[in-house]
Amino acid sequence: MPSHEMLDSRYGSIRLQRNDGGRSFVISGESIPTASVTRSGEHAVRTDVPIGTRDGRHLRLLIDGKGYDLDLSPGKFSRRSYRIHITGHDQAWLFTAATPHAHRLVEGTRHTGSNEIGMFTADDEYDVVVEWTDEIRMAGVVAHKVDSTPLTCSLGYVLAASFGTGAQLMLPAIFAGAAEALFPF
Repeated sequence: MPSHEMLDSRYGSIRLQRNDGGRSFVISGESIPTASVTRSGEHAVRTDVPIGTRDGRHLRLLIDGKGYDLDLSPGKFSRRSYRIHITGHDQAWLFTAATPHAHRLVEGTRHTGSNEIGMFTADDEYDVVVEWTDEIRMAGVVAHKVDSTPLTCSLGYVLAASFGTGAQLMLPAIFAGAAEALFPF
């Protein structure tokens, strides 16, 4: 059960445990609820996804013991294809690629510009860094923002560790895929 500690600027020490050879990721900390994503079933494992699949039928998300539904896009050629919709207990969030390296967590089912909670970046060692959104500027005007909560902290960290973060724009991804197919060195 490999685990390591991370330090969050708002919520302090956060522990990530990767269990069962990557079948489960668990986030915990003193000031946040425990969150986990667990993979079940005996299906082909995707090596490009830390948890091994983007098929929601084989995944279970728990936060503080309560189940939430995951609706994942396949994660292929466009940034939109790396979206994850999370619903449950009269709440909804979207975890979506924002840059080649980061995903944003937003409140609701789509990004409107004023509902961003934070930007999450994960590396190959499952270290997660978050930039909590302090204010949002649109056309020179400061818009209201959505404050993070201990629950959204746990949610963002467990999703970033379990699925990775970031996605290239479609055109560079297509060129990279074509080059890889033509020159498989």
